[in-house]
Amino acid sequence: MSFEEKTTEVSQDLKCQGCGAILAYQPGTSYLKCAYCGTENQIKESELTNQVISPVDYEEFTAAMQDIHDARFTVAAEVVHCQNCGANSTLDPHVTADLCAFCASPLVIDHQEKRIVKPHGVIPFFIEENKAFPLFKKWAGGLWFAPNDFKRIFSAQNNRLKGVYIPFWSYDAEASSSYEGQRGEYYYVTRTRRTADGKTETYEEQQTRWYYASGRVFNRFKDVIVSASTSLPNNFASKIGPWNMEYLKPFNDQYLSGFIAETFSIDHVAGAHAAKKIMDDVIADTVRSDIGGDTQRIDDIDSVYKDIRLKYILLPVWLSAYRYKGKSYQIMVNAFNGKVYGQRPYSFWKIALLILFVIILVVLLSQMG
Repeated sequence: MSFEEKTTEVSQDLKCQGCGAILAYQPGTSYLKCAYCGTENQIKESELTNQVISPVDYEEFTAAMQDIHDARFTVAAEVVHCQNCGANSTLDPHVTADLCAFCASPLVIDHQEKRIVKPHGVIPFFIEENKAFPLFKKWAGGLWFAPNDFKRIFSAQNNRLKGVYIPFWSYDAEASSSYEGQRGEYYYVTRTRRTADGKTETYEEQQTRWYYASGRVFNRFKDVIVSASTSLPNNFASKIGPWNMEYLKPFNDQYLSGFIAETFSIDHVAGAHAAKKIMDDVIADTVRSDIGGDTQRIDDIDSVYKDIRLKYILLPVWLSAYRYKGKSYQIMVNAFNGKVYGQRPYSFWKIALLILFVIILVVLLSQMG
């Protein structure tokens, strides 16, 4: 796809210099390639440099989002809305029919233009589809208790992997936290007890002395990443990561050519709340370390966050969405590190037969004993 100021015109950077066709970015390379004549268009060298992508101030970004026409943060693009799952995605301008990458439902494509938030950065696809599919198939082949007809679906899945850029918010922040709690120190008391054979034995019983503790800790956070998509499972972001942010490049729509890019459905405000929960867990660990001792109790933490900054980024996934007995399932391959995560149905009869087999085995073993 490409983010264009005019959707009726395709950027010359995305056109084949040989035949004029729309080019597609080749994963793991620095060029776009024509599927028809093989011509390669090199992505401009200046856009390949490892320049630092500076996050924007949270409050400044919030103010800018009040006006979706603010050219500093938005661009015009064609967005396709799935009537079934609600996903909003951008497609290549020449696509006239397709299935939703997230639920496999037919899309009604009318190429309507709207303004969307422009990403700050992107990690380009690194793993090609022909390398992602064996990872996908290996995962599917290892599923226990999957219905037989479900497994047959996977044998025909090789044409249904879609390259999708998933939206994420990345947050930086500093946090100063005051706390009150208790430090526990173990000590041992000798006890006696009577054993099953009537004898008396001694043992050491662990007990804890508690001491009041208070203090202040400081944390600096960088690139706390949370999903900006509601089209995928809530826990997929943690399951398919981690992402190496050193490979994040300044946004360039040439990296998106030939792929689908989902637009965010969780805004930066809701994303910040999710990021804060992640930061709070880290702060709690820091507090426990500061309290010390053998164990700790935390009674209260009061954190003040400052210098909150963010980036809106796109991360690459090979995605397969399919329907089985009226329900949608999704399998994802991290297109950077090859990690696979997916949803799957279970066969009631296979599980029931296993339980029956175990019961019979236990009965036979008891009889032999």
